[in-house]
Amino acid sequence: MNNRIKKIQGNRLEITHCAEILSSAFMTDPFYNFVFPDAERRARLLPWLSRKLLAYAARYGLIFTDANFQGVSIWLGPDHTELLPIGIFQTGLFIFPFKVSRLEFKRSTTLAQVSNHLHKQVISTPHYYLQVVGVEPSQQGKGLGRALVQAGLSLADELKMPCYLETYNSDNLGFYGSLGFKVMGSEKALLPAPSAWGLLREPKGTCG
Repeated sequence: MNNRIKKIQGNRLEITHCAEILSSAFMTDPFYNFVFPDAERRARLLPWLSRKLLAYAARYGLIFTDANFQGVSIWLGPDHTELLPIGIFQTGLFIFPFKVSRLEFKRSTTLAQVSNHLHKQVISTPHYYLQVVGVEPSQQGKGLGRALVQAGLSLADELKMPCYLETYNSDNLGFYGSLGFKVMGSEKALLPAPSAWGLLREPKGTCG
């Protein structure tokens, strides 16, 4: 398997390909299962949301994919680890409340508050933020996800920057642990919302 990873600018065609990857990868993810409990709506809304997040990253972050467009990771850099209002407007993310139902918006807001609170609890100094990594289901377990994460970690190591992420899937904790991340906190909204874990990785060559 060719795991050659490249950073892309995020043109329209690249964003379309990467959005398809993320939509497939996260169809059964606890976060999106909670926000979009109806599978048909989830299948319809995930591509739209993925395109918007990728368009934001193309302006304010980093997008890595492989030569065959089978996986993608999105990183936000030290200057922009929170979504900026101007970026939300430029990429059309501001339409989200009008695209979803009242329940879906309430649930997404609930988890966003959990994520933001956990993020601020874990780290307040400059860092890289692994916003998302996803691999086509048929290609999972072959090392592609690791390579996509490592691309961002290598950049952060060069700049002596820590990296942060949160996950709502406990199955991912071992994977991230093998890449040097440590669980620094966890949080949960009221049932039936999934739990969130905040993980931090110090740059290689530093003591922590």
